[in-house]
Amino acid sequence: MKSFFRKIRHKIISTKLAIPQNALVLDTSCQDGGFLSILIKNNNYKNIKVYGIDLSKVDIEKAKNLIPNGIFEITDNSSIPFPDKTFDVVISSLTLHHMANPTNSIDEMRRVVKDNGSIYLIDIIAENTFFNFILKHIKCPEPYHFEKFYSIEEVRSLLTKMKVAISKKLKVIAFPTFTIATPISILELRTEK
Repeated sequence: MKSFFRKIRHKIISTKLAIPQNALVLDTSCQDGGFLSILIKNNNYKNIKVYGIDLSKVDIEKAKNLIPNGIFEITDNSSIPFPDKTFDVVISSLTLHHMANPTNSIDEMRRVVKDNGSIYLIDIIAENTFFNFILKHIKCPEPYHFEKFYSIEEVRSLLTKMKVAISKKLKVIAFPTFTIATPISILELRTEK
């Protein structure tokens, strides 16, 4: 059941991204490659080349089997093993609340994205006081690496310090890992020069 809702969530989110044709796309916590697989199948995203990183050796092996022509590495998202300005699009999907040090992770995303590229920070982010209160008092169902949920003000503050701006903000209602429908924020980021 969890994978069924995960696939629906991936499809909903994938339709909201603006990925240019022939783009090099990095998913910074790719798990088993499910999200990248859906991007490849989306007819709007022609000839994209996908890359993924994840801490889990098991998940990286699954991703390699699912997308044999993708490039996958076992690593932490705070030390991305690719050269500066490699990718047209860098995606961090439902990972912010798991990051022990979001500054390092976002700085690495900035480093590997091209000057005119996009970073998509996708997560459960509170945009009002009531939702923020709820998020601060619930536990993530994957507590093995849970850090914290963020409010939109906390995300903006973090990004401002790093000279990254939100250029576009979308919201979708989808089933994340919780068993309830939850608003998910899709923030398209641009680096400031």
